[in-house]
Amino acid sequence: MIIWIASYPKSGNTWVRSLLSYYFFSKNEKFSFDLLKHIPNFNVSDFLDKNTHIKSNDDIIKSWLPVQKFINSKFQKNLLFKTHNICTTNDGKNFTNREMSAGCIYVVRDPRNIITSYKNFENQTYEDIIKNMFNENSFLLSNKSTFKKFGIKGIELISSWARHYNSWVHNKQKIPICLIKYEDLLENADFEFRKIFNFLKKINKEKDTVIDKERLTKTIDETSFDNLKNLEENTGFSEKQNRGVDFFNQGSKNNWKQILPIKYSSKIEIKFSKEMKELGYL
Repeated sequence: MIIWIASYPKSGNTWVRSLLSYYFFSKNEKFSFDLLKHIPNFNVSDFLDKNTHIKSNDDIIKSWLPVQKFINSKFQKNLLFKTHNICTTNDGKNFTNREMSAGCIYVVRDPRNIITSYKNFENQTYEDIIKNMFNENSFLLSNKSTFKKFGIKGIELISSWARHYNSWVHNKQKIPICLIKYEDLLENADFEFRKIFNFLKKINKEKDTVIDKERLTKTIDETSFDNLKNLEENTGFSEKQNRGVDFFNQGSKNNWKQILPIKYSSKIEIKFSKEMKELGYL
């Protein structure tokens, strides 16, 4: 079955993938972005033959569950996949369900810090980003493989920040959730990784598996923000998709209290007050 690493964009998904890919898949070498290939983005078109009838994103949506069923039938172990997709039902079609998904590591971040990070990454205004964060019909374009294969710009449905969070953390499919706050990961990566490790251990029914303390220490060192930023500067990072800005930009220095104009932080606090209170952000 599939274990998701899900998040709203710019919430720390890549950092969590880096931690997991190094701990579980490295051979104790220096971290490289190639390790992230062990936890790929879930892109429907990657699993469809080029002769499949795909003419629109409605066809992509119809393929969500069939593709997951194919993945689960082909691999005889649980697999990790990244997604920014909302855990939604669209025209009666579920993004996923309990039969296909063993669990989800959901990474959440204070939306007042997301907006400042997202603004830089997309090279847009605060007005543009806040409009997207409030829009329940927001989407992301998928990678170029969908266009190359089928001639359409595939999309990931992300909706608003609040709806995205609720769709996974309070999902109706009864998919087990491990909630990771980006801020807690910054504060104590060791503790949060152990939380994820124990979640995966339970899902995989590995009663006797114990954490390797030395490996975990090295994992945290190898995937520190400074290391990831330096690696991007020296080797590039394909997942930023030709954007002229750094993917790893500010890290912990991205503090909304010092950067974000109050008129935008106030709008976010009003719009997302319920979820932010639930998460302890307000």
